[in-house]
Amino acid sequence: MIHGIAGQARNDDYGFIAQQAEQAHVNIVVHTGGNMDLVQIRYFITAAQFQNLSKAAHVLNITQPALSKSILKLEDELDVRLFDRSGKKIRLNESGERFLQYAISTIQELDDAVAAVKNKTISPMLKVGLFHHSEEFMRCLGDFMKANPNISFQLERLDIAAQSIDTNVFDMLLYPQNPLFRKYRGVKIYSDPYFIAVHKSNPLAHLESVVLDDVSAQRLILIRHGDQSFDLPYHLCTGVGINAGEGLFTNSYEIQRWLVSNNRGVGFVPQGSAGAYAVDPGVALVPVADERLSQDIMVGFKREKHLSTAGKHLAGFVRGYFQV
Repeated sequence: MIHGIAGQARNDDYGFIAQQAEQAHVNIVVHTGGNMDLVQIRYFITAAQFQNLSKAAHVLNITQPALSKSILKLEDELDVRLFDRSGKKIRLNESGERFLQYAISTIQELDDAVAAVKNKTISPMLKVGLFHHSEEFMRCLGDFMKANPNISFQLERLDIAAQSIDTNVFDMLLYPQNPLFRKYRGVKIYSDPYFIAVHKSNPLAHLESVVLDDVSAQRLILIRHGDQSFDLPYHLCTGVGINAGEGLFTNSYEIQRWLVSNNRGVGFVPQGSAGAYAVDPGVALVPVADERLSQDIMVGFKREKHLSTAGKHLAGFVRGYFQV
């Protein structure tokens, strides 16, 4: 069972959310001195998922004023606003995003504890954060899932440019070696070489390989995360005098692929993210004969003392799979 990112609810989630919200009322005391109950937290999670009070109240089978009152009470007890409001619409602010991560984890752990005392089978849950798409890593994870069907996963695609992600809530992180991740203590699992993706009609499509000078006259479609964070190819191109600043920029390889397929330019793509390009009839992938155009893919885990038994099992499996 793989769960998507909390914060986007689908119609088929409604029953699950309502069921979660109807769990038993248990009080916990927080350091603010107030009493925060789990019903409030479940209501908050549902409201955060829908970002709409009317829809959330409908799913929870309560009135909208009752839901608003519960959330306001929670905010008062925390002494912080969790949502930015505009009529019936609400949007999580930075504090709300941070609290949501812990709220989901808290509810999950409590539900596991309730199941344990009732002698129910508990499926261990591992949370994996992905700053990078890697088909090789997903094959590794797929093999682990096949061998361990009793372990559930929550996989989250993370934005490299995001500043408010609490990485401590993840059992494992996958990320490219990048100055943005200098604070992480991970190990290299493999090197990911870049290809140049070009339209099938482009003269470069017929070459066995290219060098950076070959793309100097091409319109580049480059990956940028946020305002200032560029991928490796941008820095290498500008370093050899190629004016990459006149190209197109996107934060999505899917958008880059679409632009290349429609002959709007050429783009660098790491091998681990090139699967969709390889099957696109309008795109040709050409190796780049430059050893500098390769990024190291890293994996990091929680500290050993904080890893669950399932987390330690996953860590050992990944290290064995990649022989690191």
